[in-house]
Amino acid sequence: AKDSEIIIAGTEIYDKEVLLKLNKLKFLFRLGSGDENIDHLILKKKKVKYKKSKITPFKAVAELIVGMILVLYRNIINHHNHLIKKKWKKNMGNLLFGKTIGIIGFGKVGKYLSHLIKNFGVKVLIYDPLKITRNQSRLTYVLKKSDIISICASYNGGPPILNKKNLNLIRRNSILINTSRPEHLDHNHLIKLLKSNKIAGVGLDVFKKEPYNGDFIKEKNIILTPHVGSYALEIRKEMENEALQTILKYLNGNKKYNI
Repeated sequence: AKDSEIIIAGTEIYDKEVLLKLNKLKFLFRLGSGDENIDHLILKKKKVKYKKSKITPFKAVAELIVGMILVLYRNIINHHNHLIKKKWKKNMGNLLFGKTIGIIGFGKVGKYLSHLIKNFGVKVLIYDPLKITRNQSRLTYVLKKSDIISICASYNGGPPILNKKNLNLIRRNSILINTSRPEHLDHNHLIKLLKSNKIAGVGLDVFKKEPYNGDFIKEKNIILTPHVGSYALEIRKEMENEALQTILKYLNGNKKYNI
């Protein structure tokens, strides 16, 4: 990126060290929802113009969450792995119907997830750490009463929402999904819960270090995906078109830049 004057950014890190090396950068567009990966103070000091997506991948993320839940509940990956090893082995699964989901963070993803999952006959509990939401419950109540916990909250700094103390409140037969921010979880303690069978299953799409190659890979009853929450073709086309239209508007009347 060192010779680029315009960058369409993803989840890669644009911290002080990186931005100070991008001497030709004039315009940065962040494709996606969060932008904690960008040092905005340095952008301002360098007088780099910044825009981010107004179109968000909330539908794609919410559908991924539902997919992870179904895969974990019905042991789909285990059954697949047995079959390709020529083992006809049946493991009992669970119904989604009749369960309770605790949604932590009730922005666009959380609200759409609530809409989708209610159609499966699931009761919804809500906790939002950043704002008071109608019908919101206390975090401890949500963690103790939920069969499924899905983290959908943005991150504004601070300690993890699900620290050791809060993770210990989750019931043994519950599953936990995080497609939001890795900073919300105490990953070391979560691994201990998995190893000791004190949590039924985990689905993770975000990691503190990406690409991920850590200890979760060795665990059972876990679904790991490489930060693909927004990777639905229809949503990506909309977001990329928005990025290009924004850049073309910026270029109007200016010289041609290298993208």
